[in-house]
Parts: sequence; C-alpha cells; structure tokens
Amino acid sequence: MKYKIYWENSGENVEPLELEDAALRSTLIQQIVVIGQDQRRLGAIIVPNKEEVLTAAKTISIVDADASELSKEKMTSLARKMIQEILGMTSECSFQIGPILFVDEPFTIDSGLMTPTMKIRRDRVVAKYKEEIANLYK
Repeated sequence: MKYKIYWENSGENVEPLELEDAALRSTLIQQIVVIGQDQRRLGAIIVPNKEEVLTAAKTISIVDADASELSKEKMTSLARKMIQEILGMTSECSFQIGPILFVDEPFTIDSGLMTPTMKIRRDRVVAKYKEEIANLYK
C-alpha cells in the first residue's frame, strides 16, 4: 500500500515517495520525509549532506571560500532553491515544498526511524519531530 498525504490546499492526495525520490536527486540531501498532512502547504524534514551543502554554498558565493559551516537560514534558502529546481525538472510534479525542518541526526535502524530494509518509518519520524513540525506550520 502506498502512503499518501492529504494536501488541503489542492484537495488531493499526494504520494510523498515521488517527491522524496525527486528531491534525493540532489547531492545536498541525505534523507528527506515529505510532510503536510491536512496542511495548506507541503513541507519536509531533511537530513542535509552538510559537506555538499557547504561546497555548493561556496561555489555560488553564499559564503566565503574559507567558511567551515553554514547558518540554518542560508542552508534553508539553498535547499529550498535546489528542491524547487529538481521538482521543476520533474514534469509530472506540480507541487512545491514549503517549510523545511533540518535535522542533524540521520534516520537509522538503531534509532527506530528506519526498517531493517532501510525504509524510513515516516510515522515515527513525524512523531519524533511533532513539536517542530507544529512550529513550521504556525
């Protein structure tokens, strides 16, 4: 059975796996879970590939060449831009990702956020970040 998110804005069900697969084409994203059940906008919980994000930021001069890290605001801006570009290249995808929550800890089997077959346990990820997700949609 495919997991779907009811997206209030369009009144339709969205298969997040398609959006996640498209977003994972970016080397900037290590893991992603699309969220937004019964919300006006789709959002995402992202585990960034920090080294790739920093390299990309340096390449487009968002930060100095000698910078060792990137602020959350700059990371969010860069990730949103990259996600929209990737989703825009996917002709069958007419959705946009709104609020983004960056998390430092990757989803793992040991944390209970992945199955032994390496599938993300979406319900557990959403439950773990319930408060942060609520803040995204305020």
